[in-house]
Amino acid sequence: MATVYRGDAYNTDFESTTFLKSCVLSDVEEMQRLNALHSDMFKQTLNTCDFTGPRLLEIGGGPNIANVIHTCTRFPEIIFSDYSENCRQAVEKWVKNTQDAVDWSHFIKSVCEKEGNGRNTWEDRQSLIRKSIREIIHCDVLKSNPLEPKVYEPFDAIVASYCVQCACPDKDSFKEAVKNIVNLLKPEGALIMTTGLNQTFYRVGEKQFYSLKVDQTFVKTAIVEAGCHIVSAEDRSCHSALADYTGLSFLSAIKQ
Repeated sequence: MATVYRGDAYNTDFESTTFLKSCVLSDVEEMQRLNALHSDMFKQTLNTCDFTGPRLLEIGGGPNIANVIHTCTRFPEIIFSDYSENCRQAVEKWVKNTQDAVDWSHFIKSVCEKEGNGRNTWEDRQSLIRKSIREIIHCDVLKSNPLEPKVYEPFDAIVASYCVQCACPDKDSFKEAVKNIVNLLKPEGALIMTTGLNQTFYRVGEKQFYSLKVDQTFVKTAIVEAGCHIVSAEDRSCHSALADYTGLSFLSAIKQ
């Protein structure tokens, strides 16, 4: 049986460059299609509620700035967090524009072209992303304060894409993690969660990383029990050679 990695393996065995090149910035047609689907659905979910404000937290963002390409136009201050030091370093290198940073220009160009916004070039958006990401910090959704030891004023909005199901060993801990995340929101703050449906693993190179198998009904229940009102819920059937999900779920909610 193949080893399935989880937990601290994200600091020792997760190769952020491999993940980005194979899963996000891939030239393979299938991955381009899936990434376009995520980008389109994420933006559509953003538009379903009043998803703007001074401060946003991206929690469990991995080495991936894809969501920030959209959210930076709505939030001038973004705190970016992830459990893995490797992932945080990858984002920090890009923000600092170091020579060995992963090149996101093609992805940013693609988003800007779809928006059809002639007032701004992709270089403007790239500069805005770098300006918006104010801090890159550690997070652990299994802790009552996922940003420990840091303490922040409640956020206007939080984005959590795929990270909760990869961090939680069972459904009870998933529900508790969602509560921990929602506790970081101010009242009437907005939450967007993206989840791989019925997913038990995803691949990074030759390695398999664990994912808790959940469906949209369960995720909605977890969000409601955490004290939020669901604003929109949509799932899309799709498949990937790099994961065993049956589709993707996009949920937006408001903290009551």
